[in-house]
This record gives sequence, C-alpha cells and structure tokens, in this order.
Amino acid sequence: MKNKVLLSRLCICTLAVSLLAGCSSAGSTSETTNNSETESISSETVSENESATTASFASLEKTDLFEQQNSIDEALQQEASAGYSFEEPNVIVNPYGNSPLTAVAAFHTDKELGGTVTVKGKDEKDDITGTFEAATDHLVPIYGLYNGDTTEVVLTLEDGTSTTVEVTTEKTEVNVGTIETTMSDDSAYDYSNLTFVCSSAGMLYALDSAGDIRWYFTDGGVLGVHQLKNGHLMMPTSFLLKSMYYKAGLQEIDLSGKIYHQYMIPGGMHHDFQELPDGNLLVAGDSPDLSTVEDYVVEIDRESGEVVWEFNAADAIDKEDGQSASIATDGSDEIDWFHNNSLWYDEKNDLVLLSARHKDAIIAIHKSDKSLAWILGDPANWNGVDKKYFFTPTGDDFEWQYAQHQITMLDNGDIMMFDNGTAKVKLSDNDNRVSGDDIYSRAVVYHINTDDMTIEQVFEYGKERGPEWYSDWISGVISLDGTKDQLWITAGANLYDEENNRYDHYPTDMMKQGLIKRTHIDQVSNGTLAYEILISGDTYASLTYRSLRLPLYTEGATLDVNAKGELLGTLGETATADYTAPLDDAAALPDGWEFTLDDAKFSLKGAYTTDKASDALEDAYVILVSGDETKAYALTQYGTAGDDATKVTVSGWVSPVALEGKTWDIYLSVDGQVYESGYSIAL
Repeated sequence: MKNKVLLSRLCICTLAVSLLAGCSSAGSTSETTNNSETESISSETVSENESATTASFASLEKTDLFEQQNSIDEALQQEASAGYSFEEPNVIVNPYGNSPLTAVAAFHTDKELGGTVTVKGKDEKDDITGTFEAATDHLVPIYGLYNGDTTEVVLTLEDGTSTTVEVTTEKTEVNVGTIETTMSDDSAYDYSNLTFVCSSAGMLYALDSAGDIRWYFTDGGVLGVHQLKNGHLMMPTSFLLKSMYYKAGLQEIDLSGKIYHQYMIPGGMHHDFQELPDGNLLVAGDSPDLSTVEDYVVEIDRESGEVVWEFNAADAIDKEDGQSASIATDGSDEIDWFHNNSLWYDEKNDLVLLSARHKDAIIAIHKSDKSLAWILGDPANWNGVDKKYFFTPTGDDFEWQYAQHQITMLDNGDIMMFDNGTAKVKLSDNDNRVSGDDIYSRAVVYHINTDDMTIEQVFEYGKERGPEWYSDWISGVISLDGTKDQLWITAGANLYDEENNRYDHYPTDMMKQGLIKRTHIDQVSNGTLAYEILISGDTYASLTYRSLRLPLYTEGATLDVNAKGELLGTLGETATADYTAPLDDAAALPDGWEFTLDDAKFSLKGAYTTDKASDALEDAYVILVSGDETKAYALTQYGTAGDDATKVTVSGWVSPVALEGKTWDIYLSVDGQVYESGYSIAL
C-alpha cells in the first residue's frame, strides 16, 4: 500500500519552525529587536522599551534551545504512542527544523518488532537502507529524501510485512553551483556511503553517487566535521565569536537534526577537532581573549565541558621563525601568525600533531610536557629552533609541502596531508614564488624515521593534474581503508580566470566576480582516479573546506527522543575595555538592533550609517551597568563605503562568567554617541 505524505498533520512542524527561527542567526538563541513591529517579547516590554529615554530597562528574555528541543521530543513521543498503524504511519518531515531532507515515521505494532527502512534513490544503486530496533511504539528516522520532490520509502518489519509511503519535501534553494560526477571504476566505490561536503558558505550537505543532494543541515559551522564513535556528528556551533570563522564551540547532532551536546570553549574553535581514545575532545582554538588566533589547542572533558589541557604554540616556537609565503596572499592579520588548520593525536607516541600553514610545517608536540618533538617541513628560515628537530630527505623525487591542510596518520604510521603548494618558498623569498602554469597541489604521504631523523616521500597525487586541480587554500585528504591505496581527496578552492586563462589565485581573490569557482572531490584507488565530483559555479558556495564519506544510517546512532540536550563548558570571562562614557547623556537607541541572551552569552548586532571613512570609525562598545559598577566591552565593526556614506555593521558578545548574580542595564557607544538599549540582563 502506498500512502502519500506531504507534511506533518500535527503541531510538530510548528514547533520545529519555532526552533529553527530560534537558531537561525545566533546558534542556540532567539533574537529580540527594539522595533515594536518585530518584537518577540511581551507588549508590556515593548512599551517600556519605547520609553528608553526615561532609563526604563526591560528584562531581556533568556532563550533556551534545549527547552525548545524538549518540546519537540515530547510531541514526537506523543505521536509514537498515538496508535498510527504500520500500514498508514504518520510521517513528520524535518522534525527539528534544521535537516530538511529527513523525516520520522510514527506507528504502532501489536508485537515488539524491528525492521528496515529503505529510502529509494533515482537509481537502485543509490537506495539508502537502515534498520530500526524492536518496539511497539515506533519513531523511525528517514534519511535521504530528495529536495523539493517525492521520495518512495519502504518500511519492512522483521516478520516480512512491508508498507510503502511517498514523502514529499518542500523545495529549498540550495545553491552550491553545478554538480557533476564521473565514475571510472565502480568496483572501488562504496555506494552505501555518501559524500558529506563541507561548503565554504557554511552548509553541510551529502551527495549520492549521482551527485544528488540527499541530506543537508542548516544550523552549524562546517570547518571541522567528524563522526564520533557513537555515530553522531560533531561540528562547530553556528555562533561566531570573531570573523571570519572563529566559532563559539562544538555541537553534537544526529542526522535528524537533534542536538545532544553543545560545548562552549574559551577562545572558541576553528578548523578541526579530534575525539581522543578516552572520549575527550582535542580542539583547535584561539587564545582565550582572542588576541591571537589559530595558535592554541585545548582538550575538553567530554562529560563536563571543562578545559583539562591546553597548549599555546608561542610557548614552543618563535612567531617569526619559518614564515610561509602564504602569509603574503592569505589576507591574514598579524594575530594569525601560526594558522593551525588541522590536528592529529598520535596515541602510540603521545604526540599532538599540528598543521601550521603559516610555517609550511607539521609541528609535533609531546602531550605530556608540551615540549617540541619534531618539525616536518622546509627547514629554511628557522633560526630559533635547533636543526636536530628537522628531518633530512632521502630517496628520489622528494618535495617539501607548503601551506598544507588536514594532517592525518595512516595505519602504518606514515603521515599524510594535502599539500596546497602555495608559493613553494618562504616569505623571505616571496619574489621567487611559483606562479602561472607552474602551480600545482597534491595529496602527499611521507614516511618518517625519528631515530635518524630522515624523511621519505612515498606517495603523491595531483601534481600531474597541474593548475586545473590547484587549490591554494582549504582542502584535505583522508584514507578510506587506513592505507595510501584508497584515498578520498578534496581539492576545494580552484579559481579560474577564463579571460586571462589563469589559475594562480589566492584567498584574497575568493570573492572576486568573474572567477569560476571549482571543487574537485576524488577517490584515488591504487594511485588511479576511480571517481570524481566536480562542483563549479560563480558562487562562493562552490568552494569546499573538506569532505568525508559516511553512511546515513549508522548502527547505534538512531534518534533518541528521551535524551535531554546539554550545554557544557563556558566561553570564559570576556575581556573588558578601558573605556568610560557619559551615560547621563544617553539617547534612545534607534530601531533595528537585535539583542540575544542565552546560557552561554549575551550578544547583539546592528548597523548604522556615517559620513566617516571605514578607517576613521570611532570604536564601538557595549556598556553594562549594575548599580555603581560599570563594565565596557569592545564591539566589532565593519564598514562598507557607499556613494554618500559608509554603512557599518556592528556585533559583539559577552560571556556571563564573572557577571553572575546581578542585573545589568545595557548601553551602547556607537559612532561617538551613547545610547540606552532599553534592555537589561539578569545573570
């Protein structure tokens, strides 16, 4: 029997929409603006805010993501016990509002029965199959629906009974460019896994063998996604601490979009993390006050969220040593002197391996005492490090890597990475950097011997493909079987200027109009290209940070509506600014500013126009006042010049750490004027 399902017949989608609205702009929060037409708190609060000039401050309502999610869980449990028959299940599309190509089938069976779910592909090879556990009241996750289309889903009980439903999803615009696939050797390709693509535009999506999008997630950062041992995905939260990609922490989800844990981290996270053997999380981070970025590593206790180990790269090496020529074309500030874009834990030797792009080097640190173990990279211009820490090349056709990404270790201990190949010289020799038709990137594997400190290149792929495969930044390579024989490679940032026939472009060019943006995602089997995905277009979303291969259904990772989500850890104490303001002269804040409060932070954003140039803007601050106590915090501003004025966007956040137990009135200092926000926060 076929049963066509469009959307949920009950209130669950309404709850999901509410949750999505609460997460869309600030991760685990909803937003309040001081505009009566868009006010999301009570009308009484609105009237108080409109009288801000009398210094009346309305309490800003705290939003709790997990309370909203609990409401959805409870509604789903009610559906499971509502008595829907197996022949006519109730299918709820996108139950948590952030995973549009998923659904949940609710039905009852008189006996405790398990079974299988098969989500039909356009071709039988792209069918997606999973199992569900024995029960009488069932909530069966459905993963792998087509976007804006009707997908056939077959549910089969272990007694052989089967039913088929047709599930239709709403059309959602997902513009990542044109996706093309080429299969050269399907004997090497595993159709049971999908390709999870981490788009540079901030979306995680999954492709089947034909290049059709079968899953995507709308609420999270994508610079660092891995599958945990429990089958869940871990990825950055969506809230941005500092531009461009410094996120507040990590979140653990299942493919239905339910969030099980969020970890707040002082200094936030970026690029990568690794699950350690004991379950703790090793995270690439920034200095806690964000005065430097991409040079810290922290270990997070999985159960408490507390930082239990930390490493500052500046304690091991000098900031001026070994500088990469990639610094000249990355557009990075001086605070990004190290640029750790990947990490790996070598359990056998108790080493933490860091991929320092701005040093063209892999830095190995003894985890026990944080001392330097070795440096893998071109030893030129390292003046402050003893040469004993560097390797001597052996064998033929050896090349050092430059501006590399995604360090991993193979099962035999060999070290693999994506060699972006930027410049192929140090910063001091930038005038001789490789350019034009001579550029290339590659996946490379090195064998190191730490007894005699020698290094041998044992594999490379990509050099032979020349400039058309060049990827100056992002990108990565992983092994599908623990060896160099089955590799999955992402060359994620190829920019092509068709008019001038040029491929030698850099991160500073990524937003330029007229450049064709391309990603090559390749399976290389025994050194030969077996399968390729080409993503191309004029959109930044065509560029890809990394990709990975995973099944949509993983044993033990089913949706658990009984689990309560948790927020763990803190962002630490936010650094105050040396600033005072005449609050007696404060004016009412104009409409359009948004204020958010949750358990992790207070945050705000807004905009204004000024006749000042971007480089002449006055500093902006948020000022918190509680009785006689006043604290100021610097805000971030970005100006965009127009014909007659500069439009400035403003954002910022403050952790509640060290502010607890008091109520704080909120003021802003913007463009040389102090404003009353009309809101207070009780912490």
